[in-house]
Amino acid sequence: MVFRYVAFHYLKNMLIILFGLSALFAGLDFLMNGSSLPSFNVKVLYFYLKVQEALNLLYPLAIIFGAIWTKIAFIKQNKLGALYALGVTRKEFFKPFFVIGVFTYLVFVALNFSSFATVHEASKSLFKNQYGVSKTKDLFFKYKTKYNSSFIYIGSLIPEQYKLEDLTIFRMKKDRVVAIITAKEAWYNIYEWVATNAIKKSKFINKDGKERLKIETIPILHSLRDYQPKILESIYDGKELTLSESILAKRLLENQGLDTYEVRTDIYSKIVVPLFSIALLMILIFQFPFHARYMNIAITSAKAIGGTLFIWGVLFALQTVAKNGTAIPELTLLFPVVLLWIYALITLYKSDNRI
Repeated sequence: MVFRYVAFHYLKNMLIILFGLSALFAGLDFLMNGSSLPSFNVKVLYFYLKVQEALNLLYPLAIIFGAIWTKIAFIKQNKLGALYALGVTRKEFFKPFFVIGVFTYLVFVALNFSSFATVHEASKSLFKNQYGVSKTKDLFFKYKTKYNSSFIYIGSLIPEQYKLEDLTIFRMKKDRVVAIITAKEAWYNIYEWVATNAIKKSKFINKDGKERLKIETIPILHSLRDYQPKILESIYDGKELTLSESILAKRLLENQGLDTYEVRTDIYSKIVVPLFSIALLMILIFQFPFHARYMNIAITSAKAIGGTLFIWGVLFALQTVAKNGTAIPELTLLFPVVLLWIYALITLYKSDNRI
C-alpha cells in the first residue's frame, strides 16, 4: 500500500518534469530553427524528433528532480512524518523511488538499441533538407585480415541502400602494393561486402625473369567482413549509432587495431553515465530531513537542484573530453560514476542510524 502510494506520486511528478523539460528543449530549438524548414509536415517531424532527443538527454535529470519534488511535497504536507510514525522505515520509503528510477533507466537503455538513439542525426538531416538517402564520399582506410593487409578507397557509400560505389583495394605485402582490385559497385549481404566482375591488376615475373602486368576478372569478390554500412559511415563520417551497432563497431575497431575512444565513449554515455541519477537519487533521499522544521526548504531544494545540474554538466563535459581522445573513457566516465555510487552505498549503509 505504501509502495503504491509513494510510487504513484513519484511517477506522476517524474513524468511531468520529463515531458515538460523535453517540450521546453524541443520548443526552444524549434523557435530558433523552425523557420528554416520547408513545410508543415517536415516541421512536425522535426519537432517530434527533437522531443525524442530531449527525452534521451534529460531523463536522468527527471529521475532526480521528480524525487526532489516528491519528497519536498511529502515534507511540506507532513506526509513523510506520518509515514515514519506508522512504522515505515527509510529504506521502505526509498524502495519505490529506486524501483521506478531503475525501470526508467532500463527502458531508455533498451530504446537506445533502436533508431531512438539516432534521432539527433535524423533531425540534423531534416534541417539540412537531406531526406531518406545519405551519401558519404571519399573514404580511405586500412583493412586487415588473417592473410593480408590492404588499403581501401571507396568513392561513395550509400548506407540506406547497402551499397558502395567505386571500390578500390590496394593489397599490400611488406609495405609494397602487390595488387590493385577495382569494382564499380559492391553490396552488403549481412556479413560482408560483395562485388561482381571486379578487375584485379597484379605484377608477376615471367619465364625471362621480367616483371609483367597481369589483369584478370574476379567474378565474385568478398571483402570488408563485418563492416556494416552504418558502422562504416559512423567510423569515417562521425554519424550516430545505436547501442548494438556501437558494440559491433568497438569489436571491429579492436580487430583492426584502431583506437576506440569515440565508440567506447558512446557506449558508456548511454549505459554507464545515466546511472549517476540512481546514485544521486539514493544520496538525496537519505540526506533530506523528514520534517520541515529541520531545514530551510527553499535553500535545500536549490542546493539539491544546483548540485544535480553541476554533476550532470561535469559528466557531460567529460564525455566530450573522452570522445576527443584527450583522456581514456574509463577514467573520465566510469571512475566518477563509481565514486558517486560508493558514496551512495555508504549513505545507504548509514541510513539506519539517522531519523
